[in-house]
Amino acid sequence: MLQLCNDIILLILEEFQDDVKSLFSCLLVNKTWCEATVPILWKNPSKQFLPADESLKILFNVILSHLSEESRNNVKNQGIDLFMEEFEFRRPLFNYISFWKHLNLYFLKYMISKNVTRIEISNRFIVGNEVLKLFINNDTKFISLSIPKMNFFHISGSENCFSKLENFHCDNNIDSKILERLAIVNKSIKKLTFECNSTINHGIVKFVEVQKNLKEINLTSTKGNEIYRQSLEELLIKCADTVQHLKINWNPVTKFLSYLVNLVSLEIMNSVVCFFKINENHLEKVSLPHLKFLKAKSISSNILTNIIENTKGYLIEITILHQTEDDGKLIQKIYQNCPKLNYLKLSLYNSDISEFQNLLKSCQFLIGIEIVDVSVEWKELFDVLAKLSPISLFKFKFSAEYFIWEHKLESLKSFLDTWKDRPSMLLQISITGLRGFASCRIPWQHHQQEPRQRLEALLRRYRTYGVIKRYEIGGIDFEDFEWIQKRTPTYTLIV
Repeated sequence: MLQLCNDIILLILEEFQDDVKSLFSCLLVNKTWCEATVPILWKNPSKQFLPADESLKILFNVILSHLSEESRNNVKNQGIDLFMEEFEFRRPLFNYISFWKHLNLYFLKYMISKNVTRIEISNRFIVGNEVLKLFINNDTKFISLSIPKMNFFHISGSENCFSKLENFHCDNNIDSKILERLAIVNKSIKKLTFECNSTINHGIVKFVEVQKNLKEINLTSTKGNEIYRQSLEELLIKCADTVQHLKINWNPVTKFLSYLVNLVSLEIMNSVVCFFKINENHLEKVSLPHLKFLKAKSISSNILTNIIENTKGYLIEITILHQTEDDGKLIQKIYQNCPKLNYLKLSLYNSDISEFQNLLKSCQFLIGIEIVDVSVEWKELFDVLAKLSPISLFKFKFSAEYFIWEHKLESLKSFLDTWKDRPSMLLQISITGLRGFASCRIPWQHHQQEPRQRLEALLRRYRTYGVIKRYEIGGIDFEDFEWIQKRTPTYTLIV
């Protein structure tokens, strides 16, 4: 049999790095493939496990199997019976922890709390400290770090471990001194995720100030008034020269966006209750000449129209939810200023239909459209899509209450009939308003199950005709414009 060189094997495995099922199979090819696959599988094990996953216990035992004799004795000398009789201590075939590049201390803390339940909470700190020593040493350089309120700088090698970090996540409870120490160690962060509360953490200010290549920022504010959010926006200005991707969850209160001229993507998912009137004047002349991706939720239509109007025509993906009815003005701004638009998701009102027709005529590069029902006449919408959809458009996602699909199947059928001479579509029906209807684990009542069966029978028939290439019927938890991708299954990856 012809043997592939290691470099070729690695190139193949890189193509499957997000496909755990395929990687799991690669372990079984031979020793060479196994040795090449294990480091990829163990770069970030935490993302493979759900919080209630039974395999967490197996993973925890694998971690314990790496403990040195000194560490095991230290735990035993503290009177901690960590190694149960059924646990057979033996060294694993690989040093799995050495492959771990994404350190999520929230995950480790949770795993310890779930698996070390028979000892006092104070002794869990001792166990956690010994586990941390396995990860934090002079031989490992992590790519990403997620850290709760805990200190690790007392462990030898911590400075070296975090000197090459690219992704960093923490919340406002973290000790500012930890952030100040990290600011000394690392200046190469590319992505920062920070969960704020009602007061600014001075450590995060110093941490951001020293970063030289900060490209992506995700700020979540759970509390706070206008003054507090203003201080966060002033923090963002400090990295205006490098930041390209920004996500916040409040209405902007200053003109900080005017400084972020290099933004490629902007996400404003407002979840903060405002007890004051927002001054929108500072957003009238915001110019984001490189903006390609815009995502907004519960944001004033005035703010959105100002942002869209002052882009330079590069927007290719727009997601807008829960905007107020504005007689189609927002849609008008989209088709007037976004000729290159590929993907559009929005809530649609009956009053928007005429402008929606103009959008289909103007945006000839559309690939995917997602319509979230607010108060739209679906028969009229399907007629418009049938007559005016550009030739490039083949991805559709429609989100509505289950009873709408029960009564609108004939309109959907008419729409599918018009598609017979066009490229096969990818179609997702997202059913909202009835959780049990979207989940196979919850038994359906007869009156709930029957309309789904009719809907699925209709879609299956048009897939047979070749009108639909692939369809899915589900709940509201699908990623925007990514419904053709299946979720990765969870495995226990032990060799």
